[in-house]
Amino acid sequence: MPDTLDPADPAFARDPYPYYARLRATGPAARVTLANGTDAWLVTGHRQAREVLADPRFSNVPPPAAGRPKPDSPAQQARGCLARHMLNTDAPDHTRLRRLTTAAFTPRRVDALRPRIERLTADLAADVADRLARGETVDLVDAFAFPLPVLVIGEVLGVPTADRADLRTWTYRVGSPADALPAGAVDRAWTSLHAYFTALIADKRRSPGDDLFSTLVHDEADGGLDDGELLAMAFLLLFAGYETTMNLLASASLLLLTHPRELAAARQGGPAGWAAVTEETLRHASPLEGTTWRRTTEEVHLGGGVVVPAGASVLVVLAAANRDPAAFPEPDAFRPGRYAPGSGERAAPHAAFGHGPHFCLGSRLARLEAETALPALFGEDRGTPAFALAADPAELPYRPGLLVRGPRHLPVVRATPAG
Repeated sequence: MPDTLDPADPAFARDPYPYYARLRATGPAARVTLANGTDAWLVTGHRQAREVLADPRFSNVPPPAAGRPKPDSPAQQARGCLARHMLNTDAPDHTRLRRLTTAAFTPRRVDALRPRIERLTADLAADVADRLARGETVDLVDAFAFPLPVLVIGEVLGVPTADRADLRTWTYRVGSPADALPAGAVDRAWTSLHAYFTALIADKRRSPGDDLFSTLVHDEADGGLDDGELLAMAFLLLFAGYETTMNLLASASLLLLTHPRELAAARQGGPAGWAAVTEETLRHASPLEGTTWRRTTEEVHLGGGVVVPAGASVLVVLAAANRDPAAFPEPDAFRPGRYAPGSGERAAPHAAFGHGPHFCLGSRLARLEAETALPALFGEDRGTPAFALAADPAELPYRPGLLVRGPRHLPVVRATPAG
């Protein structure tokens, strides 16, 4: 195992699982040195991950030294403001902030989005089909996995479609290690996001719509959001609303393209088959690689001789927990059947959406998008021509860092008929 962990290393980003397996072999959590010179505890065991995520002794309030922007720089000020979101808070602040957004993600409201998601999916799939039929190479990330969730969350939040390309660039950069990008790129992204959402709030105040963000801006009831909290909430809901779902769709597409037997089983299994593919992708290729950072408020014994000291920075690595052999037989195998009804297996609950009080509010929406999108691209009755991967899967570039994970590009071409 290397002396230091470099999340910006392309080889690590492409396949971090052997490293996590070696780390897990030493215990359910281990202290590692990161390439930026800091130390952190990485939790890799499935049971311990769920325990940590539900334990109030692990505070979500970031330690004062987290991150590396220059003190008092515009980027630091912007980052500090946007980082006030509810994932970086504990109760009672977290309880208040979560309550204000929960109403937008109730099962009734999410399910009401199904017709719109189906229309958006059909339009995007038709465009992919047209381009494949013309002999083009199509990047499924740019042409499908990105636009679908960003269009959906954009409608929920009231973010103009024309802004989506810039927002994608900025959120990609703030979610990546600075070492993986040109000098100053992360700082510029933070300041750009701050300026964008400041202008969006002003626009919603002048001309509110029926979207979630207009509701949040104009909610003046007791416990409403102040301007700083509005900025942070806008950033969080946009980032979480499309980034993880984009990676879910991209990773599922790659897995289906490289596992023809599982693709055939999904087609035969109908809606339940595609739901099983979605759950297994969430486990096998966790779109959220790690949670936000936590900090111990006191010494914590995690079992197995692991004692995390007070004041330690702790990262729950969901991607590692979801491949823990103590919870999942054949953890490195892509087997959607483990989540299929009637399979006889009792698969452990994966941790892709977290656990405890910070469990992902958008989990139902992400599942709905995946279970709608995947059969539109891969189902036997789809209008898309059969297509094949146009690159070596072992060479595909992946998103760097410890926060989110997925292929950055997924080129496909129309498949050549056999014989």
